Amino acid sequence: MNKALSLLTLASFAFAGSATAKSLDLSQVADDANWLMHLDFDSSRASPIGSFILNKINDNEEAAERLKEMKTAFGIDIEGFSNLTMFGNGEREKGIAIMVGGMDVDKLLGFAQLNENLKTSKKGNHDIHSIDGGGRHSVAFATLKGNVIVGGPDADYVSRGIRLVRGKAASRAPIGLLDELRKIVPNPGVIAFLDVAKAAAFHDLDKRGQEFVKKANSAGVVVGQADGELKMAVIVKTNDEETAKQLEDMANGMIAMSALGKESNPHLAKLLESHSVKRAGNTVTLQVGLSIATIKEGIEKEMNKNI
Repeated sequence: MNKALSLLTLASFAFAGSATAKSLDLSQVADDANWLMHLDFDSSRASPIGSFILNKINDNEEAAERLKEMKTAFGIDIEGFSNLTMFGNGEREKGIAIMVGGMDVDKLLGFAQLNENLKTSKKGNHDIHSIDGGGRHSVAFATLKGNVIVGGPDADYVSRGIRLVRGKAASRAPIGLLDELRKIVPNPGVIAFLDVAKAAAFHDLDKRGQEFVKKANSAGVVVGQADGELKMAVIVKTNDEETAKQLEDMANGMIAMSALGKESNPHLAKLLESHSVKRAGNTVTLQVGLSIATIKEGIEKEMNKNI
C-alpha cells in the first residue's frame, strides 16, 4: 500500500505544470467566491515533467501494474484527470469543488454506499449523496454526465455547484489579478486567488491579523512551465504603497538568503535557476524559476526508491 501511495504521489506531480493547459472557467465559479483554486491536468502529461514521470512508470512493469490495479479496485485513473476547481466565500469549511475526469463515478458511489450514514436526496433531476460526519466534517456530492463530480459540505452547496456547471447560476465576474498571473505563466497547471478582506470577514482575527487585513487587498499564486523552467509566482496587492514597500523588502531578503544558500548547497544551486522581485505601486510580484532537469533527477531518485 505504501508503494501504491508513493506511486500515486509521484504520478500526481506530473500535473504540477502544463504545456497547453485549459484556462479556468469563471462561468463555473460562484459570483460570491472570495477565494478559488484551479488545477488543470489535461495537457500536463505532454509537458516535460509529466511525460517524463509517466514514461518512467509505463516502462516499469510493476509500476504500470499498480496503476492498473488502482484503476480496477478504486476507479482512480491517473491519466484521466482533466481539471479540478475549488472555491468559496471564505466561510470555514464551506465551499464547492468541481472535478472532471479521473474517477469512475459508479465505483465512487459504490464506496459511498458502504457508509451507513449515507443519505440521498433529490434536487431537480439529480441525486445528491450526503454523509453526516457525526460532529466532524460532513460531505455531499453528485455525479453528472461527462464524468463530472460536484462536491460540497451539504446538498445545498452541491445543488448550487450543479447549477453553475449547467450555466444556470450567477457566476464570478472577471478577476484582473488572474490575467496578471497568466502573463507570467500563460498555461498554468495551478492558479489561485484570494480576496483578503472579503474572505477574512468570516473569521475572528487577532489584532495582528486585523492589521494585516487592513493593509492587504488581494493575492494570487500561479505554477506552471514557462521559459523552459518550472515557474512559481506570487502577486500581492496592498491598500497602500508603504505596505507594498515592506513586502518588497521582505521578498528581497528571502531571495538574498536563497542566494547565500546556493553557495553552500550545490543541489539548491542546480535547482534554483532564476528569481526576481518587482514592485509597481501597490503591487509586489515574486517569481522563482526551477530547473526542470534537476527536478527530473530528483523524481527519478524517488521513483527508484519507492517503485
